[in-house]
Amino acid sequence: MPLIRSFRALATLSTAFFAVAVAGCGGVEGPAREPVSGVVTLDGKPLDQGLITFIPASGGDLIVSGLVVDGAFDLPRHEGPGLGAHRVEVRARKETGKVLKNREDPENPIREQVEVVPVRYNQRSELHAEVVEGADNRFTYELAGSQPAVKRIASNRR
Repeated sequence: MPLIRSFRALATLSTAFFAVAVAGCGGVEGPAREPVSGVVTLDGKPLDQGLITFIPASGGDLIVSGLVVDGAFDLPRHEGPGLGAHRVEVRARKETGKVLKNREDPENPIREQVEVVPVRYNQRSELHAEVVEGADNRFTYELAGSQPAVKRIASNRR
């Protein structure tokens, strides 16, 4: 009988511990997030491929990025930005056709790339988004001036 009582006590204690652990896990989810989606055009055409980033205007660590494909982006809630004002950056690279020598690995040449989105839409972005709880949060960004930047970016892709 003492063994059965010890087992019941252990089972009761384990169940209680599990219930507290599960309840504790559900309470810490981080900041509220919202799904966002939209369209990015460059000089009137859908941006082929790129990256869109939402940076909280008030600071904070919840900086999120998503792919832009054929002019569209779609970040579900679990990948979306937090609530409030955000600075938005858009980046896209294009290969120039030049092949450069790789200083780190001379046997593996690098394909040169340039940033095609002007700095006023990334490094010094003028783009903004106000993410609202329960709203559609669909944004359209019509970018202009796709002059390749002077800064060259190397790629190891072949």
